[in-house]
Amino acid sequence: MNKCKMILMVFLFSILAIVKAEDVNVDVSPPEPLVNESFFLTFRIKTTGSEEPYISFTPVNAIVQGKREQGVSISTTVINGKFTTSREQDVVYELISERQGETVIKNIKVEIGGKVNQVKDVHINVLSSPKRVADTFMEAQASKTKVYLGEGIDVNYYLYFKTSISANDVKEFPKLNKFIKRFHHVNSPVETVQYKGQVLKRILAYSARLYPEKVGSAVLDPMTISVQIIENDFGNAFGSFGMGSQRVKNKDLASPRIEIEVMPLPSENVPAGFTGLVGEHEFSLNIPKNKYLVNEPIEVKLEVKGKGALENMDAPAIFTDNNLEQFDTKSDVTEISTQSAKKTFEYTYLARAPLGIKARELSLAYFDPNSGRYIEKKIKIPNLEVSGGSFQSNANNSDQAAAEKNKAQASNEEESLISRILGYGHETKKEIDKNTLGIVGPSFRNDSKLTDRWIDIFNILLLVIGITIGAMLFVTKKQNIDKELYSIVHKEIKNMKQHGLNYSDLFKVLSALDKQNKMAVGGVSINSIIEESNLSTDAKNYFKYSILSCEEKNFGINKLENKLNFENKFFKELMKAL
Repeated sequence: MNKCKMILMVFLFSILAIVKAEDVNVDVSPPEPLVNESFFLTFRIKTTGSEEPYISFTPVNAIVQGKREQGVSISTTVINGKFTTSREQDVVYELISERQGETVIKNIKVEIGGKVNQVKDVHINVLSSPKRVADTFMEAQASKTKVYLGEGIDVNYYLYFKTSISANDVKEFPKLNKFIKRFHHVNSPVETVQYKGQVLKRILAYSARLYPEKVGSAVLDPMTISVQIIENDFGNAFGSFGMGSQRVKNKDLASPRIEIEVMPLPSENVPAGFTGLVGEHEFSLNIPKNKYLVNEPIEVKLEVKGKGALENMDAPAIFTDNNLEQFDTKSDVTEISTQSAKKTFEYTYLARAPLGIKARELSLAYFDPNSGRYIEKKIKIPNLEVSGGSFQSNANNSDQAAAEKNKAQASNEEESLISRILGYGHETKKEIDKNTLGIVGPSFRNDSKLTDRWIDIFNILLLVIGITIGAMLFVTKKQNIDKELYSIVHKEIKNMKQHGLNYSDLFKVLSALDKQNKMAVGGVSINSIIEESNLSTDAKNYFKYSILSCEEKNFGINKLENKLNFENKFFKELMKAL
């Protein structure tokens, strides 16, 4: 009894050793070869080891002409902390059959590492002559039938014909429900091609770039076209001239369905900056400058080029700060070629207070279907500095502060000299009793010399002359600054009068009202500056409404389409207020 059990177990294990097989597929090309013409038997073998496969088979009514290997592809994955190596290899045999009819490839065995994989017999129909191709038919051709999720494929629907066609109308386009679609403009002339050994004419009827959206099986739907085929009938004579006649025949043609296998992207080693794109891509960032004023628009542009489904890519974060307000990011996809496209992201920020953001690197990644790896690209983002927000620059502010300091210092020196002459400097300062009434007057120092007094008077005169010249220079410089500011404002107003109001120019013009540079400190809005100005109530209301509308129109969610009126009288009042 025990011997029977042992024999049974050995038998079962031997069956499992044979049945437990690696992944082996056998393809025949062409599917229906001709007599005395080569055809190819391809063994596509997938294993999890490094052993070389040993293949054996018995051909019936066929002779093996040769063998070759088309290359080995090796990939390594990590699952639950364990490394698994996958090996894919194609082994191709060239055969020829000298007889018409059925050829069978029998006893197919693939041995790998001591384990035997048995494959079903392959039956091949050998033809004596090529099959007759239909005179007119539709066919869809896909660049790939096995793709990763989000990987692009190209599909072309062709109308093939032998005889003349007078007209063709599309009855039904393919639905292509499980794909993102980019339709191509079709303007294809009639071309002559060789199809299965025969010469045909064809027209490209429909073309698209497709990106699968779900893992699993997807279908390229049929496309249906109604054609009018011209048939010549030369069998019947027409009159005494022996001319034939023509008939027009209506026919509906539909292309066969094509199955597409969609594989998931690898879940191991996915970078944090993965964009979801599949295929090679380029990233470029454009920032015109890195120094801005408070409430000045900060515009950034990110451009992405490649073969992936850019329609699904979200805008990555460029700048983030609590004092930085970000408006809706605009994006646009444009086709570069039938396979590539470009997506442009346009960011707009407004800093509501001074801030500083350090330079950094932004990592963006895509998946490469050829190598089966994720590729990371680094983009350098420069530092961002935001300071004061009116026409007066920091240099002007420094000049003004220095002038005030010099003026105060000169005043103190003048007071010191006069005090020395009159004799009530710090040496002769006396305390006054708050409870005592009396007359307080200057007390001249008895120990001072007359020459010293004249020297002091001469110094006072020089000081007065210096202060006068400095004041004149300061007034002249301020007048020049005012003239320059007036010229800039006048230019911006003239530009808006010709091209219409916009946020950037209007903000610059209204910032000129901030003569004390309050917005540079932060926390003061442009509306507050307008309200504190000397403008009339109507002018204030007009400018506050205009700046709010321009901000919403340029950066807001609800875009305003109506054009704002340019009120010349209010802008004249603004120029006078400056």
